[in-house]
Amino acid sequence: MQIRGQFSDFFFETMLPALNAKIWQNFKAKPKVFDKVLNVDSTSRSIEQYSQMAGVGLPKQIEEAEDISVDNFVQGYHKTFKPVKFGLGIAASQELVEDDKIGIVSRRTVALSNSIGQSLEIQAASVLNNAFDGTNYAGPDAKALCASDHPLIKAGGTQSNILSVAADLDVTSLELALTDWELIKSHEGFYQMLPTPRILTASANRWNVAEILKSQMRSDTANNTINAFKFQDTGGTIESITWPYLTDPDAWFLVAPPAETETMWLWRKQPYTKSDYIEKNETGYVYMRYRADFGFFGWRGVYGTPGA
Repeated sequence: MQIRGQFSDFFFETMLPALNAKIWQNFKAKPKVFDKVLNVDSTSRSIEQYSQMAGVGLPKQIEEAEDISVDNFVQGYHKTFKPVKFGLGIAASQELVEDDKIGIVSRRTVALSNSIGQSLEIQAASVLNNAFDGTNYAGPDAKALCASDHPLIKAGGTQSNILSVAADLDVTSLELALTDWELIKSHEGFYQMLPTPRILTASANRWNVAEILKSQMRSDTANNTINAFKFQDTGGTIESITWPYLTDPDAWFLVAPPAETETMWLWRKQPYTKSDYIEKNETGYVYMRYRADFGFFGWRGVYGTPGA
């Protein structure tokens, strides 16, 4: 890149657009996990309210000439999301450019885009990191995201989406969790009938989950026993997601596809950059901002345990 003395319009027409381009090149190149776990939506309003909903019950036998019965939807607990603004900026003085320190400026743009990317992942992962804290991070039903007694708004009673005895990830605990997953009831009292879940773990469990799922034989015994996790009823295999931003190495989760959950990442405005130049101090600035909120309005599609 050329220095300031060779381009009189460097700050105005060359540097700031170049910094923007560098920021976005790096930002888009970094892999993201949050949108593979949380349901992502957007809004054009200052607030959005999401509600749990229970549908109709089972059909009833109808006798000849008898009126068909009608059932109603029932609205359950709701949560209001209020996107807020997050942002950070970097600066480059005219002297920094004139002294041919473009490499420093370039590294600052990479650092800025990394900062925003890290922020998205940390904020999104906090939904799972606090999944067992019903005191400080309770959901609309006054329960943690993963709890043993979520109220069923239409069927009555409660439903658990947490392993009954906290356990680290192994063959036995995964078998118990997958059985629980199949038997979870919806607010109508029906089986939830969600797709085969993915296993979500922190980095420390990456190799453990790979051995459990991908070994040709069962990983916890020397007996010549098949690995049943490789033979799903659907013919497919169980997938895993490793998320370094999960802070508890022992905690692990079963998660449905994001659209099947009631977790939420709500964009009001996706990351964007702005730049300006202040003549008074001969400094160019680039800012990166976004507006979002995140959390959950229900527990559907998430099952977990904090580990032993």
